[in-house]
Formats: sequence, C-alpha cells, structure tokens
Amino acid sequence: MRPRTDVAALVAGLLACALAGLGLWGAFGAIAWSAVAVVAPVSLLIVGVIGLFASRERS
Repeated sequence: MRPRTDVAALVAGLLACALAGLGLWGAFGAIAWSAVAVVAPVSLLIVGVIGLFASRERS
C-alpha cells in the first residue's frame, strides 16, 4: 500500500518556492511586474491543478 500524499503540504511547499523565487529575483535584479502579472496567475493555476491531481482517490 502506497503512503498517501499530503496535498496541503505539497501546495504550501510549491507556493513557498514560488515566493522564495520572487524574493531571489528581487534581490539580484529588478522585478518586471508586467511579467509577474502574467506568471503569478499561471503558476497558481498550475499549483491548483497539481493539488487536484494529488488529492484524487486512487482505486
């Protein structure tokens, strides 16, 4: 029997990585907010889809 994936921890970890990446980007260069305005919703959509697939019941 496979151990169950902790979906909340997975999503929180992915969001923390995204926030850390934005922080590093800001520390080492100028943040292009027009790019963030496109990348942020797309990455949230991807994280949501990953969370949905990880939370599916396997039979």
